[in-house]
Amino acid sequence: MKISFLVTYYQQVRFVRESMESLLALEKPAEWEILIGDDGSTDGTIEAVQAYVAQDPEHIHLFVMPRDPAQKYNSVERASLNRLNLVRHAKGEYYCLMDGDDFYSETDFLPQALAVLEAQPEVHVVAFDTWMYREGQARRAKQPDRAAPVPTHRKTYLRWQYTHAGACVFRNAHTPENLQKLAQLGLFDDNDITLNGLNGGKLVRIPRPVYAYRQAEGSVYTAMQPEERAALNLAGLGACLRIMDDRWEREVLARFATAVWMGWFLRKGLRQRMDPGKYRTYLAACGRAGFRQGEKLLRYPELEKAERREVRKWVFRAGWLSPPRIAFAWLQIHRGGKNRE
Repeated sequence: MKISFLVTYYQQVRFVRESMESLLALEKPAEWEILIGDDGSTDGTIEAVQAYVAQDPEHIHLFVMPRDPAQKYNSVERASLNRLNLVRHAKGEYYCLMDGDDFYSETDFLPQALAVLEAQPEVHVVAFDTWMYREGQARRAKQPDRAAPVPTHRKTYLRWQYTHAGACVFRNAHTPENLQKLAQLGLFDDNDITLNGLNGGKLVRIPRPVYAYRQAEGSVYTAMQPEERAALNLAGLGACLRIMDDRWEREVLARFATAVWMGWFLRKGLRQRMDPGKYRTYLAACGRAGFRQGEKLLRYPELEKAERREVRKWVFRAGWLSPPRIAFAWLQIHRGGKNRE
């Protein structure tokens, strides 16, 4: 039995020590490897990682993606390619993913997760909880004493639950065909990661926080305006609809109803308020997924009357599947409205 730890960095030299030390401190009841993907950092991240590789080249390996400094990249797509490259190289039967600015806050959760995965071949995801770590506020979540595993129906998880992908232990069931599809979609980020695992098998939740998610001001997602968040999440919806079997279409649409309604509320000015390059990126992502409704919602002002009616029916269907998320979409826009002025 072997487990692979997949870590991605970009310009995160100040976090390397904390994240790597948290990985090395884990109790590992199996053979292990740490695969590190760097997205062409120039701030010393690569050198900091190489110091760890030099200490244990048998277990720790570094992959650096080429980056053209003259080219403008989409950060989400680059991070997805970085992760997928590591998945291709992973030799473990199981794997964990970590963003370079996060860290594990507990050391003893792996034996519990691997015991579930070894005993239940139908389980593909063991999901722990996450706690938000803010600089200067080193408060930790209340820690249950090795909370018991809770089998979770996929419909329940898809509609109402969320676990950061970094807090999960996944069965490595990727096939070449699956990896090719994910590469074509260009998105392997958070929801896409967890739902890909969920599509292959069942999920078990263990309600104890083991993963510290660093919530920093100015991070990629928090720095986005509501229009870009809506467009990004619509692209994510398209990817997840392609990833999941058709039988889960209603649940996936209900899960992303907030994104659908944010796009609807912002439809008239969504394109004008976004960077043109980013707008084209998210439109293209919907196209790669064959997600026509998402493309049309992003292009709503250009549509003919019949197409607008079709989009409107689809949006209201998403709202009917998950009414509370309509209100949440409005709140997301209202809270971010001050930043759009």
